[in-house]
Amino acid sequence: MQSRPTIKDVARQAHVSIKTVSNVINHSGSMRPETRKRVEKAIDDLGYSINISARRLKTGGSKLIGVATFNFAQPFPAMFVDTVVKIARRAHYGVVIDTYDSNGPGLVDIINEIPRLGADGWIFLADRPVEPKSLLDQNFPVVLVGDYISGGKVDNVMMPNVAAVRDAVGRLLASGVDRIGLIGAPDGADRQTLFTAKEGGRPMRTRGYVEAFDRVHKKIDWRIVVSGNKWISSDGERAVSNMLAVSDAPDAIVCLNDALALGAMHELQRRGYKIPDDVQIIGFDNVSEGRFANPSLTSIDPHASDFANQAVDMLIERIKGYTGPARSRVTEYKLIERGSTWL
Repeated sequence: MQSRPTIKDVARQAHVSIKTVSNVINHSGSMRPETRKRVEKAIDDLGYSINISARRLKTGGSKLIGVATFNFAQPFPAMFVDTVVKIARRAHYGVVIDTYDSNGPGLVDIINEIPRLGADGWIFLADRPVEPKSLLDQNFPVVLVGDYISGGKVDNVMMPNVAAVRDAVGRLLASGVDRIGLIGAPDGADRQTLFTAKEGGRPMRTRGYVEAFDRVHKKIDWRIVVSGNKWISSDGERAVSNMLAVSDAPDAIVCLNDALALGAMHELQRRGYKIPDDVQIIGFDNVSEGRFANPSLTSIDPHASDFANQAVDMLIERIKGYTGPARSRVTEYKLIERGSTWL
């Protein structure tokens, strides 16, 4: 039976020191690019992998953090995970990634397998309420991020959903635009329930839309408030079709993520509408694809890098022994104005 390759074997094959191999594995230290490539090739050729159990015995931890996220059909989870990986590497941590199906039971679907993956702590990116909250009672540190509250169980980082959309819609209203559609709202959304929404991307962002109209004492045309089940581009296309089936095109549409916005733009242009001349479009997330759309997409930037930074920082603090009460933070935001609006 062939023995498992060791770090010494990698060092010998790459003609470097064990310390150099360790630096490559932990993304630390400076070295020539050709040296790093030689070590990485030796790792691949030998099939070397980190012995998590041995590392735990030596250091008391794996120097790995985990990210559990819903699948990558939407652009934001991929952008968030990529940012977490970069931040973790700077802190000399590796990252383990696990995903769950948005159409399935959610985090509960993978919660039992997570301990076997060997990370010292986990970041949970949730696309729905975490129920029961006892799911957050784990024997490892957890940070809950996204649009849902932890009920004081664990550290929590949330997006500025209400304020960001309220300000974007307010900018449109202040510019003289009155007929503003919304794509991505919850099914059956109504004004009273939305005023009390405290979690969830759909209800909280829609609450921001409602509050913007309320502040200037203008009425909402609920015919142009359209739901979007999966927040993907094809939902944006369908939402525009549904909107135009019951109403004239609005002067502007706020979409609750960029994927919806890009789909909405595509369908409007296919029907002959000019953007922003006929309809202005605003998205949310500021994903890179928006910069390359034609016209480029105006979008709310929820500062994903700060969002990820705070999550990683709080998790590593917990891993290193911080035992204070659960903390809750909300990131900043900025409206990035591009070619899809006249703001």
